[in-house]
Amino acid sequence: MIENTSISHQKNFENNIEQILERAVDLFKRTGLTELATKWEKILKTYTNKKYLT
Repeated sequence: MIENTSISHQKNFENNIEQILERAVDLFKRTGLTELATKWEKILKTYTNKKYLT
């Protein structure tokens, strides 16, 4: 039971990170900071790819 809680907590944490990165990309795009948006979009893609591979 404790292990299941830890796993669900970890997935929740990972989803929160992904959402934060998505929001950052969106914010940078809306404010016209396209260079930052592009960089953070690469970070988001790398994070999600690594997350789904592990």
